[in-house]
Amino acid sequence: MPRIVATATAVPDHPCSQAKAREEMARLGRGNRVVERLLSVFDNAGVTTRHFVHPPEWYTQTRSFEERNGEYLVHGLALATRAASDCLANAGVSAEEVAHLFFVTTTGLATPSLDARLAVRLGLPADVRRSPIFGLGCAGGAAALVRASDVLRAAPGQRALIVSLELCSLVFSPVARTPADVVGAALFGDGAAAVLMSGDEITDASAGPRILATRSHLFADAPDLMGWNFTSDGMRLVLAGTIPAFVAENVTPVIERFLSEFGVPRSALTHYVLHPGGPKVMAAYRAALGVTDDELWIARETMEQYGNLSSAAVLFMLHRLQMSGRTKPGEGGLLVALGPGFATEMLVLSW
Repeated sequence: MPRIVATATAVPDHPCSQAKAREEMARLGRGNRVVERLLSVFDNAGVTTRHFVHPPEWYTQTRSFEERNGEYLVHGLALATRAASDCLANAGVSAEEVAHLFFVTTTGLATPSLDARLAVRLGLPADVRRSPIFGLGCAGGAAALVRASDVLRAAPGQRALIVSLELCSLVFSPVARTPADVVGAALFGDGAAAVLMSGDEITDASAGPRILATRSHLFADAPDLMGWNFTSDGMRLVLAGTIPAFVAENVTPVIERFLSEFGVPRSALTHYVLHPGGPKVMAAYRAALGVTDDELWIARETMEQYGNLSSAAVLFMLHRLQMSGRTKPGEGGLLVALGPGFATEMLVLSW
């Protein structure tokens, strides 16, 4: 059973209050009925503060997709390097000891993928096996944990570094006016997170959990619930209003079947790391899984302080849980994230 050895997170230097974000969106959308009708989303999103790579005013200027993607490459590499370096330092592990690098993103494009530059900056060995993961959206961080777990079960004497980078703010365009654009402007933030994992044969000092079981599930009949439309103005958010109902009706049975097949009773779960897709998705979790507001504290606090960080969100939550001192040996946890496909990634953790 692979183990999570260390975690770390990094956010950009420009915090933005939700009140300020609402003010800027109201100014941009003045006279537009769609925008004005949806401004209440900012008040009800459960977000207090987010962090952006630029001050809010920067985003109100018309900028090409080329310019925004260029900013992603520069600021993203710096932020990912910070998170990954801190993670290795927290583990007391040198870069040369990392055999696998999983790099997750969905908010910028680069070839070679950004992990090639990241590996050089970190000093990873030349024979490191890189696995860039793009397009899994909010499920990407959990998916990387699943894929790294698969690799380390086959190679128990190795270590894997997972890095998730999402600069969601750079997707925003001042000419975007659809309901999904407004909701995205109210929810998403920027950040990077890193997780170091090791196989069974490595005795890294760690209070982190082991990964007992994993599952990926693709819902073949729902490909258009979430994703991007790629346009001349860059990426435009696709976010169906039916997602909360879909979670309640379709995702919950998959989670319950996953737990049942691996013999994990609900009574064995103390900690819930459930991707905070927004208030309605959290309500669906509460109703469908029977979890309480107290059990959703990590999702609620992460959403308040950082917004929805797409693939990095569950890794931020995992880091927060590890730093909280609330975990005890013998406790179990469930980590779940949803993303385009429509798909869900699930892990059972054991401390």
